[in-house]
Amino acid sequence: MLIEITERSQAGHARRKAVALAESLQMDETSCGQVALAATEIATNLVKHAGRGHILVQELLRNGNSGLRITGVDKGPGISDVTKALEDGHSTTSSMGAGLGAIRRLSHTFELYTVPGAGTVVDAEFWSGNEGTARDASNIEIACVSEPVRGEDQNGDGWGVRLSAEGVLLMVVDGLGHGPLAAEAARAAERILTETRWSSPEQIIQDMHLSLKKTRGAAQAVAKVDSVKGVISFAGVGNISASVVEPGSSRCLASHNGTVGQQMERLQEFSCPWNKNSILVMHSDGLATRWDLERYPGIWRKSPSVIAAVLHRDFCRERDDVTVLVAKAA
Repeated sequence: MLIEITERSQAGHARRKAVALAESLQMDETSCGQVALAATEIATNLVKHAGRGHILVQELLRNGNSGLRITGVDKGPGISDVTKALEDGHSTTSSMGAGLGAIRRLSHTFELYTVPGAGTVVDAEFWSGNEGTARDASNIEIACVSEPVRGEDQNGDGWGVRLSAEGVLLMVVDGLGHGPLAAEAARAAERILTETRWSSPEQIIQDMHLSLKKTRGAAQAVAKVDSVKGVISFAGVGNISASVVEPGSSRCLASHNGTVGQQMERLQEFSCPWNKNSILVMHSDGLATRWDLERYPGIWRKSPSVIAAVLHRDFCRERDDVTVLVAKAA
């Protein structure tokens, strides 16, 4: 859920949306209060310091438990004194006075990424009790930003994650066009990823091709990360971009032309090394391809949720549905 913030009155709207999601996830009263505080503070700071920005509110699932992530994103002047900004109770706005330090203390995980003259990302996760603090068995951290084009309620893009005996499977899908028919194809692909018996990217896309014939079709890519063997396997059809990046290097993962469910002339699975420094970025054509993580000081140390938010902020084309999925070693 993306909430545009252009004036202070919208802080209340962001708070209500975030709390409504928290309540729908049956988070306890204390957690809902923490969510309300964070949403209000982040939204107010966006207007006060950057003039405008947006908040991403996302449901989380880890080890069968539900949580919520709030990410505040802006293109403002950045934070000049990070240490002071993180002091508990420090607030230079006319907000609730909690400050970023209190949000860090109250949330289960908190990250701040700021670059002078380029903007700030504030990222906080909230769970009931301590349920969300344990990592899952994949040893891979994953985050995704996926939003419909402005004016559409239904997202023609989609994504999915599935654990297998051989690693973690990651998918990005872009239904042909946008709107309800594109969303129908994307939702079908998300469902099939959870149901298919296959664990190889090539076989999964073959299965998708047969299953999506009743839809308008989609561009799709599937990656499998095996952190034990240190290898990533990939297959793609259509205009889904994917790269494995490390400090000082980048390797593009090739997709072939075609439309899954309609016309697929060629399908080929590729493999390349995966190590503790590797970051996988997969995205639909709603994100421009000219991004380069080397432009962002210290981004390699940040979580996938921060990286995805930064790429979405700076390279979203704003004329199509957009999805950017980021995965890295935990």
